[in-house]
Amino acid sequence: MKAVFVPTSVFGNTPGPQHEWTQTIRAAGADGIEIRRELFPPGELPLVECREANRSSGLRCVYSVPMELWDEAGRLNETQLSAVLEEAGILRPDMLKVSLGHFRAAAGSDAEASVTDAPEACKAGAAEGQESRNSHERLTRLSRLLQQYRTLHGPLILLVENDQTPHGGDAGNLRAFFQAVGRSGLGGVHMTFDTGNWMYAGEEPVRAALDLAPYTAYIHCKHVVYSEDDVLQTVPIPVEEDAFWRELLALLPDRASRAIEFAIPGPESLPGYLNMLRQARGHAGKGTEAERLKEGWQPC
Repeated sequence: MKAVFVPTSVFGNTPGPQHEWTQTIRAAGADGIEIRRELFPPGELPLVECREANRSSGLRCVYSVPMELWDEAGRLNETQLSAVLEEAGILRPDMLKVSLGHFRAAAGSDAEASVTDAPEACKAGAAEGQESRNSHERLTRLSRLLQQYRTLHGPLILLVENDQTPHGGDAGNLRAFFQAVGRSGLGGVHMTFDTGNWMYAGEEPVRAALDLAPYTAYIHCKHVVYSEDDVLQTVPIPVEEDAFWRELLALLPDRASRAIEFAIPGPESLPGYLNMLRQARGHAGKGTEAERLKEGWQPC
């Protein structure tokens, strides 16, 4: 049975003692909690309190940190990631969630370049080769940081989420990143697929699901609509069987964990939303785009 998580943000965005929600979340039938770093109150982070509350309740844990993995220059954000991993060493989450940031993939070479374009093609090829080497070196440093953590504290999955920015929510950038991760042999790095953030980033959600399902291990479920003022807003997922969020889940791995990513009316509504997420059908196959296209799925 697929695991369902509850981010503490479902109860509101006011910073406070997040560990006090563990019993409510467990009693509602959830498998895990998502601790949001931005919702810690000022002062020393109550990581020990959260860790002990998670353990006593039996909840698995995702530690969500609002940081970009790659800075504006396309470099690994090593200093901040190292600090976050130190925090994770105290909290001991199963998964650490961040956003992509400004990852830069090496562009593919143009096999159709003409003879007269050869000098320019050589220059471009050299630049692309250097960028490829830089990308590999940065992934190697990421691998080293993760391995250091795992040696000290045990298993940890790094989740990279599509956020609402033009760069971190770009499906092409995300796909390039996960392809580079696959080529590098870096293990334990997967995607958080946020069903609603694509609209904020101006991306096509179905196309993104087809492209990124093979990398997806955790799904943020929400419903995004336009307000009367023509502004995008996040609302609770609708119950209808033909709701768009269900269409997206049907394209994503059924084994992937799911999370509520919207404010709920009150704690009493939590069991109902958990059941909706747990019962919604995902894709049972290997999740490749070709397989799903054969079954009749087409991007909008």
